[in-house]
Amino acid sequence: MAGTPSSVRRVAPHLLGPRLPPLATLWSLHRVRALSAAFCLVVPLTIGLALGSPGAASVGALAGGFSAVYGHSLPYRRRAWISAGTAVVIVCSIALGGFTGNRPVLLVLVLGGIAAAAAAGTAIWRIGPPGALPPVLVAGSASALASAPDVVAQHVAAAAAAAALSWVVVMLPWWWDPAGPERRAVQAASAAVTAAEGGALGPTRPGAVARAVRGAVAAVAMGSRRRPSLVTEVQEIEDRFARALPPVDPTGASAVPAPDPSAIRQRRTPLWTSTAARIGIGVSVAGLVAVAVDLPSPYWAASSAVAVLLGVDARHTRARAFHRVTGTLLGTLVAGAAFALQPPTAVTVLLVAVLLVAVELTIAHQYVISVACLTPLVLLLVHLGAPDRPGTALIVARIEENLVGMAVALLAGLFLFARAGSRRLPAAVTATTACAVAAAHAPARSPADRRLEDALVTLDEVATAARAELFSAPGADAWGRRSRQVGDLSWALLGARARGDAALAAAVSARIDAELAG
Repeated sequence: MAGTPSSVRRVAPHLLGPRLPPLATLWSLHRVRALSAAFCLVVPLTIGLALGSPGAASVGALAGGFSAVYGHSLPYRRRAWISAGTAVVIVCSIALGGFTGNRPVLLVLVLGGIAAAAAAGTAIWRIGPPGALPPVLVAGSASALASAPDVVAQHVAAAAAAAALSWVVVMLPWWWDPAGPERRAVQAASAAVTAAEGGALGPTRPGAVARAVRGAVAAVAMGSRRRPSLVTEVQEIEDRFARALPPVDPTGASAVPAPDPSAIRQRRTPLWTSTAARIGIGVSVAGLVAVAVDLPSPYWAASSAVAVLLGVDARHTRARAFHRVTGTLLGTLVAGAAFALQPPTAVTVLLVAVLLVAVELTIAHQYVISVACLTPLVLLLVHLGAPDRPGTALIVARIEENLVGMAVALLAGLFLFARAGSRRLPAAVTATTACAVAAAHAPARSPADRRLEDALVTLDEVATAARAELFSAPGADAWGRRSRQVGDLSWALLGARARGDAALAAAVSARIDAELAG
């Protein structure tokens, strides 16, 4: 952005997000998922339109396209049941949306329940992106296409057939590359460890690299048995990561006092419980506000709310809200141009497929562009399924309800369960401290070391959430300093043992006893 005024350069990232990586990089990383989703959208859409059932065509396209975006990074044995499970959730969401479509209050409450359940499920089973948005989006869109029981039943049948197709497409690469997902996970872990070895790890931030290594270990453990060499490779990566862990001064005296355990009302439930509750409540309230002000399609407010609330913390939620507004406005311009031009149906189908490919290529890197493509995609699918609804009305409703959903979601993201991370930090620190003390008294490379590493990864997640809070619980600063102390000593112990430095390992164990035990 050379030559751009400094004020524009400062504002642009808030409105437009980070710069997009090169297209070749996006294509290399995400082409399989993008093309799979586009194929699973186009096939049921084309068949339904050819049979004269536009509503079933649109619902089938929603079910097929959005079922096919899950599970592409998972080993095939796990992908089989994750993909099947998400397909069932998508079909059930379409059924619930269709049967409640003529009762707006019930519809938005159902959407809130779907959002909360999907957020919890993706966290419990570690399904990964795109999270809770597709079930809410397809349920809301289905509510706009039919509400009569016999028609909804036809739509659910079309959705089930499309979802079955998506399962086949997602599993198809197993025939020629059965070890592909675990091989790519090992490559990603190796790249992360290589960066750590080059100094990118920093003094106290091994958590992200540890998660990549753990992901590779889990992928190889449950992956194809045709590549046993990956077991040896991932073990070598684990050893490299441990040897790259930063040391600490073995004689250093800690200046971190033990925090007052009564300063924070502690929470011991997993962090995802607050996230799921926040998303469910925010989605329901956004929809109810849209109903209260008599907006025609309250499900769009609910969909906008869940998209904003998928931010991992308060600051991320605020950024996604701005990006959502910018992307929606750009997307409505694209949809308005398509409605004004009134292209042939075949051209519209092709445009929808291209938009979905663009969404899947960009969603992990540039949210504004992704939303700018997703907005006309959904509008065009609803218009194809219900051609009697004017395109202009769809666009106006989309803008109004997106603003409502964004505003409610922003408030929920900033103020609802605003101290979830800091209230869970004491319990996470205490659990990790216990694992560190146990590991210090256990032999090197014992199960105690693995339990300590698992606890450190959990501590890193909770501490990251606590640091991002706008309104931390009283005493959170002291627990934050304690978490860094526990992390430094624990990672140093694991690193010293991996490097075979018995003297340093003994010194760090002594520091753990002196500074953490008791």
